[in-house]
Amino acid sequence: MEDKRLAEDLLKKYLDAKATPKEIEQVENWYNAYDGKNEVLGQSRKAVIERRMLANLKQHIHKQHTHPPAKSKITFLRNTTFLRIAATTIIVCGIGFGYWKITPHVQQKNLLPAPSITSTSTTEKKTIRLGDGSEITLSQSSRLSYPAKFASSLREISLEEGEAFFKIAHEEKRPFNVRLPGKLYTKVLGTSFTIRAFKASNSMNISVSTGKVAVGNKNQVFGTLIKGQQITYDKNKETAIISQTPVTDTRIVFEGMNLQQALKKLEYIYTIKIDLNPAALGELGCTATFHSKQTPEEILNIICSLYNLKYKTTPDHKSFKIDKQ
Repeated sequence: MEDKRLAEDLLKKYLDAKATPKEIEQVENWYNAYDGKNEVLGQSRKAVIERRMLANLKQHIHKQHTHPPAKSKITFLRNTTFLRIAATTIIVCGIGFGYWKITPHVQQKNLLPAPSITSTSTTEKKTIRLGDGSEITLSQSSRLSYPAKFASSLREISLEEGEAFFKIAHEEKRPFNVRLPGKLYTKVLGTSFTIRAFKASNSMNISVSTGKVAVGNKNQVFGTLIKGQQITYDKNKETAIISQTPVTDTRIVFEGMNLQQALKKLEYIYTIKIDLNPAALGELGCTATFHSKQTPEEILNIICSLYNLKYKTTPDHKSFKIDKQ
């Protein structure tokens, strides 16, 4: 029973997008065993399998009501470990049955909808705006999978093929993950970056325009990139190299926020520290648009001139202090 309960909990975490990369891989392996292929399944395929599972569950429940199983068969299922039976269709259905039977109405009602899948041809680009305010621009011959609504604790999408530029809305308590081929992932809070992940290429590349991006797999984090850095991952050798790269220009927009919020956004984008004295100045309204190619000093010069303020910086240009004139 303990194995069964653990399996049910893990499947629920997976469906709620709360599983760790290692747990995700474990569930992926169970799906692969179901389909008889040793490959990562796409989101659309998973949705098909889940629908099959649900159909089999209904049929299984109906049979239990009309033809209760013999006691010996019940004992067999009870004593069979989950990891042993996870490789067959009947048992994968049994995983869902265990949880669905406990809360039939809630589980059926809250099944996550199948993700949206957007792809581009060899001659087009597309821009997708997500529910959290993030924006993704797909280049030619690319494919992206994303949910209609993100989970409460995590935002996660999948770039299955191609190139995309990501401009992620900053949310301190809800990270944004991009899953990539080869079981790589990127984790951000709010930033802009480009990913190139073509199946025909032996390498993948991630370059950062603003903010920070962590890149890794289930075993390790290869590095945390900041503005002007890129990581190149060799699929065959499973190695990663971090280097400098020209910055893709992107807009930095302050709209509907106060000065304190704007400065916090600058801190994250440029990996700097900004102190405001007195703190009450942070309540001033701030509406402006800048570009990522501008330096923090250039942006702070403009902001300070608007509010009749001044700033000082440390020799390494990593810390700034803003005061009244």
